[in-house]
Amino acid sequence: MEARVDQIEQRALNMPRMMRRLGVDSEAAYGCGLGLMIARAARRCSQCRTVETCTAWLGRPAADTAHRDFCPNAELFERLAG
Repeated sequence: MEARVDQIEQRALNMPRMMRRLGVDSEAAYGCGLGLMIARAARRCSQCRTVETCTAWLGRPAADTAHRDFCPNAELFERLAG
């Protein structure tokens, strides 16, 4: 049970880290009326099955695009980063 709680907490931390890594200005996205899209992204993150992969990728230098292989929000975040 504790491992599940840890994963839930990690998912909550990973989403804003991923957004920053990909260059998404979350305040601007909310300001542009994209709050619903961000809420959907948060729901996808909360159900993510690749939390360990995501956490490991976020811990590496920002040079690769491997997030596209595991992140269900990669396309959305890249569009928002624009």
